[in-house]
Amino acid sequence: MSKHFDQWKHDALSNDKEDLSRKHSIDDYIVNLINQINNHNDYYTSSSCSGRTIVFSSTPTVTSSTKSDCQWLYVTHAQADLNAILNCLEQRPKDIDMISIKFEAFILHIICRTLECAKILLNIALECGYRNSGLVMSNQGKITLAIRSTHALEVPLVIGGRLCVDENYISQIVSIANEKMTANMTKIDKFSSCVENKLKII
Repeated sequence: MSKHFDQWKHDALSNDKEDLSRKHSIDDYIVNLINQINNHNDYYTSSSCSGRTIVFSSTPTVTSSTKSDCQWLYVTHAQADLNAILNCLEQRPKDIDMISIKFEAFILHIICRTLECAKILLNIALECGYRNSGLVMSNQGKITLAIRSTHALEVPLVIGGRLCVDENYISQIVSIANEKMTANMTKIDKFSSCVENKLKII
């Protein structure tokens, strides 16, 4: 057991700690799950996303591929709105080289007091279909459980400043993203229920 866990948790959950995410808050759909985990003595969350569909611009460079090269034009953590996406494409700045639509599934990082505690939630995650989940231990003994799946999607819409697909194609891609979001939320519901039941008895 790491002797630093309680201090790490206190520091991470302190009210004056800045939320470094773009949204600066926990996504509504997973607030209850996050609270359940953070209220348990052996766990706390360090980062999370309930899943999202984004339309973003990027300017490929030889020297950098970091987030600073991207600008979000549209984002939702629920069902994507086709008309809103078409509108942002129509009104895009003319100097944008590339625009893509991307779906990212639920991801959650949990700091665990012990390896045994981590394995309990890891097993639940794997049973709920989060097959890309795993554990990482730092040199300081901090045990991080990463919960993630493979429900990803990324498709370019604008290349070289030119819209290279038609409205029907965009509509189909948005439908696929929304199907993935529905499946994503179903998995979150299952995982949340399993975690709630397990945390009651440990």
